[in-house]
Amino acid sequence: MARDIYSDLDRLTDQLSELRHSLMKQANSTASDVSTALAPHARHIARQFRDEGQQLSTAMRRNPAAATGAVFGALALGAILTLLLSGSRSRD
Repeated sequence: MARDIYSDLDRLTDQLSELRHSLMKQANSTASDVSTALAPHARHIARQFRDEGQQLSTAMRRNPAAATGAVFGALALGAILTLLLSGSRSRD
């Protein structure tokens, strides 16, 4: 009886090891597929950010008064959001 249990336990351990190995291979394959699929999108987004940044820089050079107002507005919004978020976290 004890030998049957030990042999079953050994067999289940081997099956678990094979399953773990199979899942690891599948996870690595899936991660590789996702990375391959996302790389072109990431490059496209990076190009868009670069282009938009250049356009923003050009607009700021052309109209420094508006740029200053936009920067102060963004800082004010950031401060307000920080206060709101810190207040909601303190309640949790």
